[in-house]
Amino acid sequence: MPYGVLFLFIIYMDPKLVFGLFQDPEDKSEGKVKEIVDFSDHPYIFMGMFTRIIFRGDILNDQVIRFFTEIDRDLDKVNLEQLNKNLIFNRAYSYLKQLDLQNSFHVDTLLEKADDNFLQASTLALDHFLELEEYEKCSFIKNIIDFVEFSQNKLPL
Repeated sequence: MPYGVLFLFIIYMDPKLVFGLFQDPEDKSEGKVKEIVDFSDHPYIFMGMFTRIIFRGDILNDQVIRFFTEIDRDLDKVNLEQLNKNLIFNRAYSYLKQLDLQNSFHVDTLLEKADDNFLQASTLALDHFLELEEYEKCSFIKNIIDFVEFSQNKLPL
């Protein structure tokens, strides 16, 4: 039965229709060129990745500890957990750092898309870097928090 269906598919398959699904980027005969949009540089992606990494950090931390304790039972879990936590927050900060408060598009996106989850993740990151005494990162995060809260009228004048 399966071979019969495959045989019918091969007989009735038109190669022009199959390969016509994939347009050649150099072919401009139809006047329609599909445009590829790259959203990897979008400030909303930066904000979303920052928030997601912060909130999923505990799950990732548990998975890493479980993985390494299966390999070595005498592993120092406290140091491994602290190292993993530092990696998670530094990776999240690398996304946040790409926000440019001098760029009007970044500012508009930040004000439009910043929600309570973003502010909560920012506060968690601020607390983490305060604990490690990384004050340059704290200053940047605090500027973003204050900017968003002031713009949303949550801070007193």
